[in-house]
Amino acid sequence: MTYYEFLGVRPSSDYVAIRDAYYDRAQRLHPDRFVAFGAGSLQRGAYTVYKRISEAFSVLSDPQLRVAYDEARLRGAHRLDDVARARRRSPQERQISNNFARIYYRAAVGKLERGLLRAAWIDTQLGLSLEDAPGLRELESRILDDPEGPVALQEETIE
Repeated sequence: MTYYEFLGVRPSSDYVAIRDAYYDRAQRLHPDRFVAFGAGSLQRGAYTVYKRISEAFSVLSDPQLRVAYDEARLRGAHRLDDVARARRRSPQERQISNNFARIYYRAAVGKLERGLLRAAWIDTQLGLSLEDAPGLRELESRILDDPEGPVALQEETIE
């Protein structure tokens, strides 16, 4: 089964649909609901299914992992391998607790690496609007300290 099938969503589903499906399945299939049946095969099976549901949510709720999974799925894989799932966060990224702020941070870093200062600035400001995290403040400073930073930010400003 694919991650989409585990959660009961379509590949075109957005984050909210994936989150809602995960919460619904996790609540219905949580292993603690099967404690009354003892530590038998039913509880172990529920635990296995619950782990896969959690794995599916983890992958499908992360835009970068979801893209990697969709590419692997086109090659016939039903799961994303452990190495791909274990994408490590930078120390700055770990300081950001809000998932959406973290997504904006990653996007801003990627755009900054490609020299897209204005786009990186916008993503940084969006991230900061969600969480005032040190990593986002550091990124904001890097953009402003770039010799092209102030010029790039002023050139595209609409008055």
